[in-house]
Amino acid sequence: MEEYEFEDVLAGSTVSCTFPRLVAQVAGDGRPRRTRTLFFPGCSLINYGLPLVQSVYGLLSEAGAVEGISLLCCGKILSFEPDGKEVRAAFEQQLRERVANAGVERIVAACPNCVLALRAALDCDERTAGVEVTALPAELAALGYRIDGDVAARMLANELVREETDVPPLFSVHDSCPDRATGEFADGLRALLPSDLFVEPEHCRRHSGCCGSLVRAAGKFELADEQSRQRGAEAVSAGAEGIVAVCVSCAYQLSASQRRVPVFHYLELLYDWRIDWRNADQYMKLRFLFDDSLGAEEASGDTRPFMGLTPDAGKGA
Repeated sequence: MEEYEFEDVLAGSTVSCTFPRLVAQVAGDGRPRRTRTLFFPGCSLINYGLPLVQSVYGLLSEAGAVEGISLLCCGKILSFEPDGKEVRAAFEQQLRERVANAGVERIVAACPNCVLALRAALDCDERTAGVEVTALPAELAALGYRIDGDVAARMLANELVREETDVPPLFSVHDSCPDRATGEFADGLRALLPSDLFVEPEHCRRHSGCCGSLVRAAGKFELADEQSRQRGAEAVSAGAEGIVAVCVSCAYQLSASQRRVPVFHYLELLYDWRIDWRNADQYMKLRFLFDDSLGAEEASGDTRPFMGLTPDAGKGA
């Protein structure tokens, strides 16, 4: 069991987390700290790859790309709560207040959903409308980082049953739905990957097919699994033996709901650190909001999973 500690500059708190058994304790005065630039990992990366959160934050800090971090939720998943519209609107108002009070000018976000949600939320207030929200893979590529081709090929080959050959296995690139309009994550991912290690599936970029996580969040599990299986079939049709995703939620959904090819998040390849997707929790245990009643798992062990992501939620829908 590893322990991690982060100073959340927006929430004004110190967050202590354990991994892989996710338990969090939060302490602090609740006052945001002045920070011009920050890293925003998002709920999915925190839940499924907490060590990667620390590694990426350290890299960005050392490069001078960010000055702080916030583990807050972007608010998108709150739409699936009871009274989701009102709950999300209230949270986003608090988020805008904190971003404005902290003097944030630039956010590097790891999740395509977070980029889309943050931009929409911050644009609603003249105090935060000018805040730049940047996609993490594009930021990493601009800083000169690249995925090592030998590492990526080895990680994929380790999960395949194939005859020995000098030809490395190929990844099919999976693009995220929220990135369709801008392609920032898609461009960043391709800049990080060696060009001879990936192929384009039939549906990519603006025409990318959904992994199934969105309809899963809405409780439509059968449809979600079918969409995942379609993505696996497309990867095989493209001549790939694995999938590399730019979104953590996509990586989880594709790993959990199709078996034709193994799935990787690109940060796994960058850091040579494998997430055990198929044995991961079926719902996200930790999320950090401003209201403690909606916040992280508390020391008492009481949990409040996301609506629609519990094992039994939405069955029959």
